[in-house]
Amino acid sequence: MEMQNCGHKDSLEVILIESIHTLVYEKDINVALKCFLETIGSYYQADRAYILRFDLKKDTMDNTFEWCAEKVEPQKNRLQNVRIEMIESWIKKFKEKGEFYIAALEDDVSHDRADFEILKEQGVDSLMAAPLLWDDDIVGFLGVDNPAAHKGEMLLLRSVVDFVIADLEKRRLIDELRQACCIDMLTGLKNRNEYTHRYNELAEKTPDTLGVVFIDINGLKQLNDTYGHERGDAVIRKVAECIRECADGYAYRIGGDEFVILWDNIEEEKFTAKIEELKAAFKDDSEYSISMGHVWQKGDIDIRQQVKEADAHMYEAKQAHYQNRNYDRRKR
Repeated sequence: MEMQNCGHKDSLEVILIESIHTLVYEKDINVALKCFLETIGSYYQADRAYILRFDLKKDTMDNTFEWCAEKVEPQKNRLQNVRIEMIESWIKKFKEKGEFYIAALEDDVSHDRADFEILKEQGVDSLMAAPLLWDDDIVGFLGVDNPAAHKGEMLLLRSVVDFVIADLEKRRLIDELRQACCIDMLTGLKNRNEYTHRYNELAEKTPDTLGVVFIDINGLKQLNDTYGHERGDAVIRKVAECIRECADGYAYRIGGDEFVILWDNIEEEKFTAKIEELKAAFKDDSEYSISMGHVWQKGDIDIRQQVKEADAHMYEAKQAHYQNRNYDRRKR
């Protein structure tokens, strides 16, 4: 659903319906909340309308979404990582009244308070805000600065905050589901679905250069059988971390003990250096060993053939690993 003009109508009922409709039906959260805040800000004829979210673990708050009237200076960048304690009086009012209202900054707020300085610097003379609640915790608030209409009338703000927090939570859950479709939950690397998608992209639109790396953990089944799957999972995560540090964004876990790196448009010298970096990282850890195969190509890229060759080189390295281990056993 495309929303170019967010519009403004005077009827509170119409504004409420329009606001909720925007949150429910607009798929892009940035478009939805920009339009939503414009509707709210226009109703109050305010300079700004915004959503501040709290990080309760760090006791800080950030301006996450903001709409500004024409010729009004945005404040979003200035309101990042602000200590929540600076608005203690607001939170107290939120808990007591379910809202916070400053009719005139100079008269209503003591000049020695921290929030007075913040508001003064932003050119805020009056302000209306309603808290965002989740499981009875205040997790942020919806506010408008310098309203010229409907001053002190909190009904609209109080009516929409529940829809705002429900929408944000819904979108968070959707993002988690999307992440689950493309991210390997154990390692945080991209998963096989993403690998297949990228493989097909590179097959359709070949890059100038391509480096392919196959990595397999040696003896993972035996490790699981001997020490349990928790130990095996820990090793998988350690291998993945080494890969991420070297090839973040290009690496995929495609199986229980298998990883692939698809490095497109990388120069041979840099690719070689990355391979040495990987080898050194794996060599430093005595808890596990890996087998690796790699191929770099410039021009006439055939990803199918290159992946096949890298996989074959990895298999050769694995055979050599087990042959060497059997030889060491016979010597003992």
